[in-house]
Amino acid sequence: MDNKKYIELLWTDKYDKYEKGEKIPIEKPNLPFQVVETINEPRAKDTSRGLFSKNDYPENYPRDWKNLLIWGDNKLVMSSLIKQGKAGSINLIYIDPPFFTGADFTVRTKLGDEEIEKEPSIIEERAYKDTWSGGIASYLKYMYERLVLMRELLSENGSIYVHLDWHVGHYVKVMMDEIFGYENFRNEVVVKRIKKNVSEYEMVKSLNTDQDIVLFYTKTQDAKILPPTKKSGKEPRWHSFEAAGYRTGMDYELFGFKPNPGNHWRWSKERASKAIEEGILRPNPRTGKPEYLVIKEEEVIGTIWDDIPAYSFSYQFNTEKSEALLRRIIEMSSNPGDIVADFFCGSGTTLAVAEKLGRRWIGSDLSKFAIQITRKRLLDIHNSKDLMEEEK
Repeated sequence: MDNKKYIELLWTDKYDKYEKGEKIPIEKPNLPFQVVETINEPRAKDTSRGLFSKNDYPENYPRDWKNLLIWGDNKLVMSSLIKQGKAGSINLIYIDPPFFTGADFTVRTKLGDEEIEKEPSIIEERAYKDTWSGGIASYLKYMYERLVLMRELLSENGSIYVHLDWHVGHYVKVMMDEIFGYENFRNEVVVKRIKKNVSEYEMVKSLNTDQDIVLFYTKTQDAKILPPTKKSGKEPRWHSFEAAGYRTGMDYELFGFKPNPGNHWRWSKERASKAIEEGILRPNPRTGKPEYLVIKEEEVIGTIWDDIPAYSFSYQFNTEKSEALLRRIIEMSSNPGDIVADFFCGSGTTLAVAEKLGRRWIGSDLSKFAIQITRKRLLDIHNSKDLMEEEK
């Protein structure tokens, strides 16, 4: 490669038919989607905004748009979407792919008090063999092909979040540097996972793993995000005008002192007078100098998201992510009316939150059981009293 900044991850058979450094083409078949069910209106007649109602949707939400829940191999789903004109149209992709833990496609869930184990179908068994039979090399090939297709589906200002853990997070990071460009890596976000109970006196081989990572990339440098906030937890405090070099535009004789010359204005006389009436501007009880009350209810957070859970088992899905996590990501990197996609949709958390926030969505999964859970979850949204589930 002529580009000295180029970086890539190599694995067995990556260049089985091609020269090293040559761009590996991804096969893109165009398979027509077979429509099984189309739902246009919410079932509840008194719903002002439901799953399929356009009543309160933003102006840039096309009236002819239909959200898509697709059962099938996401590689075939994405290549077909590209062939059908969806390339460059998706604003945000979140995926929670396999973590290379050796787990199969068996789904464990509960029905009432009874635990149910759904064995993988023939299609899922074949996918399992294709994904894991060659060890980590086959897993990396599996992820590489899908991430290339996702980049093609992303809009120029689009973002992608890939949820992983310590098993393969470092491999996929290097792979995404190659596909999306090192310069388009934005952050590695740390999120909380469920802790295992370990005895205080139990000998273990390693420390308890209590975090996952979410790799955040954009397609280009044009993408912008709205940084998330959280409750500050800070008590209100009084701040001195004099310490900040400010003065109010009012009669300081009310406070029994005169400001230093050269201090610049901060508040007008009218604003200061109103603040005194409201109790947020006062003379310091000890010095008599003016001070104002600072109430900071929220603060911008960085890459440690320990204030919200990453997992939630509301639908008894063994890897189900929380609505709080997806709400933060969707609000950060998309606007109402944008298209949000999840090609490993599982129990449908991404799609449900996207719907509640007025985004369009596309979701797919290889498991028919996952599709059934997601479908029911989406159909149940309009029956909820709260538009957005609050998770603690």
